[in-house]
Amino acid sequence: MRAFVALEMPGNVVDSLFRAQKELETSGADVKLVERENLHLNLKFLGELGDAQVSEVRSRLRRLSLGGADIIVRGVGAFPTPARPRVVWAGIAQEDEPLVIPIAREVIGALEGIGERDDRPFRPHITLARVRSGRNMRELAEVLRQIAGMEFGTVSLREFKLKSSTLTPNGPIYRDEEVYLLS
Repeated sequence: MRAFVALEMPGNVVDSLFRAQKELETSGADVKLVERENLHLNLKFLGELGDAQVSEVRSRLRRLSLGGADIIVRGVGAFPTPARPRVVWAGIAQEDEPLVIPIAREVIGALEGIGERDDRPFRPHITLARVRSGRNMRELAEVLRQIAGMEFGTVSLREFKLKSSTLTPNGPIYRDEEVYLLS
């Protein structure tokens, strides 16, 4: 099973993120938008796992005791930079990052040694689009500048999920495998 652990966004936030995606399209850049039903905040990508590993992931995640929080989804940016974007993302309000980062650190720590290794520091974000080519980069950079401070809404973090991902020619299909409550 191809798996990851994520925080999901409520419908009103997804609607706002979708509007930002439509703004990205106005640039004429060659972007692949993330399907609206797949918009989430990834805590840990695990990659392809065998049955025994999935069982171990489930067991480790069940042992976690993490607090919930209310956060604001705000801001748009790009990795590695807005001038040379490969991934366009929506962020978490800077003042709320300290509420999300500990959740991610606990999940990442609990799953150490399982799945794909990623040594990059965790940066809370929701992937909006992936840039496929250099077409209309200047226009895309301008749209990113215009929507950089966009606010998408408040999210009450009360659960996180172990999700599976099936890759298809039309994009990935995600499925909830298990839900873990945040207190």
